[in-house]
Amino acid sequence: MKKARGIKLKNNFVFCYPILEESKSAMLKKVTEVDEQKKCIIELRLDYLLNAGMNIAEIIKIISLIKAKYTNKKLIATIRTVSEGGKVDLTKEKYFLFIKELYLKSKVHYIDVEYKFYKIDKIYYDSLFKKKKKKIIISMHIFDRIFFENEYVKLFTEMAESSGNIVKFAIKTFTKEDLFSFMITARKCEKIMKKNKKESIYIAMGMVGTLSRLLPEFTKTKIVFLSAYKDIDVELGQLNREKYVKYRNMLAKIDKN
Repeated sequence: MKKARGIKLKNNFVFCYPILEESKSAMLKKVTEVDEQKKCIIELRLDYLLNAGMNIAEIIKIISLIKAKYTNKKLIATIRTVSEGGKVDLTKEKYFLFIKELYLKSKVHYIDVEYKFYKIDKIYYDSLFKKKKKKIIISMHIFDRIFFENEYVKLFTEMAESSGNIVKFAIKTFTKEDLFSFMITARKCEKIMKKNKKESIYIAMGMVGTLSRLLPEFTKTKIVFLSAYKDIDVELGQLNREKYVKYRNMLAKIDKN
């Protein structure tokens, strides 16, 4: 693809599909459907299973089944809590216990860890992650406010100084100004990420924010989250693959017209 508005469309990122299912059979079926996209990461949203009453030991067994069948597929284990758009409300002690079990016993490549929990018990998480068994995504999801540039810089710097491998920051944007301020600041902060040897994932949620997913090159984002389902997620601004490819191709043609 050629460049769009001064940004080269390099396609040097990988798609990730969150699997939002509440039973073993449904999750296995959906993973099979998504596996048709050969070059992709699968995010197992374990909060859906926990919300359905499954315990962490049962969940780890399901992960083992998936990994045994799809040996070359990279998996992200995510327990998204209610305050960040997920399905479960956990104490910091329970959350750490689940992360520890996943880190030591599950067969995933990445584990998503919410920054609010990491920050509270940094000593315990840092000690656990010294084992270097998995790659850690330090994440934050904001739905109810927009930040100023200095606030973004301060927060991204703090997250980059964590013991994680990847910094993921997602914020719901309501206007074009919100979106552009976020994306431009994220781009400026790439030096901070490089200094701390971190990769980054920047997502502007909401339909206004869809451009952040369509132009991941602008913020140096290497993982783009798409919907694994037929319908797009309007709240998150999460497109399915068909819509994504359509709009990327449109961007690729801009400079040709």
